Amino acid sequence: MLRKAVIPVFILLWLAGTVRAAREVSGKVTWHLLLHPPEGIHRIRLWLPYPPSNRFQHISGLEIRGNYRCEGFYTDQRGNPILYFEWNDPHPPEAEVTVSWAVRRREVVRRDFSRQRPLPPDPAVFREYLSGNRYINLNDPRLAEILAGVLPGKRTVVEKARALYLWVIAHLRRDPRVKGCGPGIVCDVLRRGCGKCADLNSVFVALCRAAGIPAREVFGLRLGREPRETLTGAQHCWTEFFVPGYGWVPADPADVLKAALQKDLDPLSPELAPLREYYFGAVDPYRVELSRGRDLLLNPPQSGPPVNYFVYPYLEYDGKPVDLFTSPTVDFEIRWETRDPAGSVESLAAGD
Repeated sequence: MLRKAVIPVFILLWLAGTVRAAREVSGKVTWHLLLHPPEGIHRIRLWLPYPPSNRFQHISGLEIRGNYRCEGFYTDQRGNPILYFEWNDPHPPEAEVTVSWAVRRREVVRRDFSRQRPLPPDPAVFREYLSGNRYINLNDPRLAEILAGVLPGKRTVVEKARALYLWVIAHLRRDPRVKGCGPGIVCDVLRRGCGKCADLNSVFVALCRAAGIPAREVFGLRLGREPRETLTGAQHCWTEFFVPGYGWVPADPADVLKAALQKDLDPLSPELAPLREYYFGAVDPYRVELSRGRDLLLNPPQSGPPVNYFVYPYLEYDGKPVDLFTSPTVDFEIRWETRDPAGSVESLAAGD
């Protein structure tokens, strides 16, 4: 079953507002799965997320090994790359696959807000990022109540987004007992007042959308700081909100709340001020984006229901979804290798 990584946690020590050159992290990520399906299983289907290359990350050197019968490289309707594998009447009964890829990831810093414009975003272009879904109920009266208490006096998109970001940090807490990144169901998180990274950051997305600010989740994997580390369980979620005239801006209140828990500090304590400042408008390079979107129809289509978000392997035995967190038939590990020094930038490296 899924084995949780044990990785050291570091606190960022950057001073707020310091202008620095973008930093990079480079290395190799290897996913290894060994499946022991129950007797009588005839068809095994496996989907793995594969990171896209974009402005902030470059992916190369894909290597695949295994005893699968067929495999393919696809994209889903949202453009997420997918690696697909299939076994039919496997002999021997174990199914095995190893996937490796190299990544070069840059730190993202987006704080030059002088170009922002007061014009509202075009709803035809940003409809998805302004709308609710089955995880984000924009009609929840608690959202309106929060906005009424937070937004008066805030004029610009950046001022509003910062106020909502600080509300999440001040009023929610990280719950390490939640499985994986959490289901990201905003009404439940507001009721409990806690969650994991997908839970906490989805609340920020919901608040932004309720305030008329386009926002979205980004789902990925934390990268290692040591030459060799185990990253199993290092999946992570962060967010982006849109500033008219400027573009998409990253934010990660969940990482501030994680640091508060790890250091047993109040999230609003002076000790965490640099971290609160940093994660509004920036994210560290120790992460790689894997996918975007919720309720995903994979490609080829899965037999099970839509996938909430795609950062874990998705597996089916004879058309039935398999829970990687609880199934004794799955051995799953993610490994990290790098020849680069860790550098002077410290970051939260443990998974959610």
